[in-house]
Amino acid sequence: MTLKFASAPSILPAIAVLLLFQLCVTDGGWVDPDSQNVVTTSIIDGTQYSLVMSDEFEAKGRGFADGEDSVWTALDKSDDDMSAAGGGSLHFYNSTHATTSNGFLNISTTSSKTTWTGYNPFKESFVDLEKTYKSAMVNSWNKFCFTGGIVEIDAILPGDPNTAGLWPAIWILGNLGRATYEGSTNGIWPWSYDTCDRDKQHAQHLSGCSSVNHYGMNPMMGRGSTEIDILELMPGEKGWLPSTAPKIQRPYGAMTLQVAPGVEKNRPQSGHPPGRVGNDGTNGFPPTEPQSWYEGLGFGSNTSMNPFFYGTYLGETKPEEPTHRTKKEAFQADAVGAMHQLTRAHFERVHTYRMEWQPGKNGRIDWFVSTEGGRERPGLKKKVIEDGDEEEDKENTKNKHHKQPTHPPQFDPASKILPQTSSKWTHAFSIEDSSLSNLVGSQIPAEPSYLLFNTAVSSTWGFPYDTPDTCKKCYSCFDPECACALPPGFCDSLKDGKTSMLVDSVRVYQSNDHSAHVGNKHTVGCDPIEYPTREFIEGHEGLYMRPLPFSDKHALLPLKSGGGECKTDQDCGEGVCTKESELSFWSESTKTICNCGKSGYMGSYCKTKTYHDDKPGAYDYELNTSWFLNRVSIPYIPVELAGFLVALIAGFIGAFVVTLKKKKISGGTYRGIAGNEMTPQFNKRRAFHR
Repeated sequence: MTLKFASAPSILPAIAVLLLFQLCVTDGGWVDPDSQNVVTTSIIDGTQYSLVMSDEFEAKGRGFADGEDSVWTALDKSDDDMSAAGGGSLHFYNSTHATTSNGFLNISTTSSKTTWTGYNPFKESFVDLEKTYKSAMVNSWNKFCFTGGIVEIDAILPGDPNTAGLWPAIWILGNLGRATYEGSTNGIWPWSYDTCDRDKQHAQHLSGCSSVNHYGMNPMMGRGSTEIDILELMPGEKGWLPSTAPKIQRPYGAMTLQVAPGVEKNRPQSGHPPGRVGNDGTNGFPPTEPQSWYEGLGFGSNTSMNPFFYGTYLGETKPEEPTHRTKKEAFQADAVGAMHQLTRAHFERVHTYRMEWQPGKNGRIDWFVSTEGGRERPGLKKKVIEDGDEEEDKENTKNKHHKQPTHPPQFDPASKILPQTSSKWTHAFSIEDSSLSNLVGSQIPAEPSYLLFNTAVSSTWGFPYDTPDTCKKCYSCFDPECACALPPGFCDSLKDGKTSMLVDSVRVYQSNDHSAHVGNKHTVGCDPIEYPTREFIEGHEGLYMRPLPFSDKHALLPLKSGGGECKTDQDCGEGVCTKESELSFWSESTKTICNCGKSGYMGSYCKTKTYHDDKPGAYDYELNTSWFLNRVSIPYIPVELAGFLVALIAGFIGAFVVTLKKKKISGGTYRGIAGNEMTPQFNKRRAFHR
């Protein structure tokens, strides 16, 4: 018998049919079936965008620990890795502090201790570590990513507007960097620079000077993990802040693009607006040059340039730190940001925080906040308004949409006023690509990015700057001697149950018409062909895993499908409560567990919909078009031989079935291989599987 061979292209139609069949019989996409608004209109370009991802958080009691959800992962780790960059972090992220209730994603913050044994690189030994606050970070890293489009987050902000201490954030980050995993972000965050610059090549680890496409990267293409903060909340004591125009006070929302490379010389000084004009040293003043900062930034009503944070210098590290940067690898990152005035209403009712992102060269980013609030925080008790509060809230919430705000004298003359064209939205802040490229050559981010929600507690955010020399300078609510270093009322605020950030919904819309908007086309997926990430992450997986004492084998656990202990079907969401012995011939366990079957839901308790990309990524495309598949011959199997193989397999199956039938017990009860009984109830459950 002779074998004939067929080339790979001859079997590609069959592969295509198989892939199409697979897509037809599995759930695809990322849209929550509970979502109502499937389209929206861009405020900037006026065209229609379609819903590509959403989560309404309607199912009660969802868990977000690693492996429990196909979209989200809640971290279980400290916020820092014992490096200088982690200074000020006071909390431990605990996945139990993220759940769903009353139709909200609930991210809670508590004063509670976490102790563990970890490696201290400065002491070169394992030591006992402790954090005195717990909170949660929920993100979609390496699960759901998108590039460009409109993001809408309906949320109620946590805590009291005039009590400092909490640091809530709603943001996106490029998939090549995993938040809080400093090994993955070192030399990657927050680069958005697609130029071969030999002076910056060492600092940007994935620079545009690399001509070799290692780990699936495209050659001569600069990559990074840029951060866009849709909102970072700064609560605290009232009082107009200096150098803000128009005048802003706490609470305010910071809206920021963090990007590298940054301005290296003549930078603005923290606490002061950019000095656009220098002096020649007359009148006793030393000579100065005009300060360099981004021109053409747009600011809307109740929004000021943020003069308190212009960026971060990532300098040379100490040899013992877990992440390493040499002197050549040190660089300046910029924070191009605005401060938008918030009020007590943002802590009591749902408001929508919207970002329109057109990625890449010639792109832009625009931030919006809804002018009206939605439903109230569950169990809300109205606070008695103190003298002066009512007047200040009225001042902060004046409707200025039909007035063009004027610039006070100290406003940056290189910026522009954003027209307010909608009574529903405040157009707060805008950055165009030319603002970046004209100054330092960076660009609006074009990386596939993931969503993050978290509340942090840091001594560098809202905590007292100046404390008495007699102050112990500790930050625990459990130690009375630490009170002098804590924000007034902070510890009490953690007890009233209102320190939860409540996310009502997440929606991402994208345009199907690439010509209707500026910038690059919109994509869904963490591994798009234009900006691949999968091979790089898998090739450097250790950078995306927790350090000792954790024993992670992979960056993410496999997704779970049932397995949670239950008493009734009601405990199992869309699944059923089943005896563990009914799911395996080998088990003799009497424990009952949730069985998701083919319900389309997953997690230990079958409460979260199963989502995944419905289009292949760069790695999948590479496999299907690889040199090997297109050059290695595939054996052609004649019909006669194929029939013989099928008959042989059928014979094995038949013999196995006959063996099982011999074990049949009279009375209709079936005894499995392990001796456990399978009753008619089992047959009912098997139908559920189908």
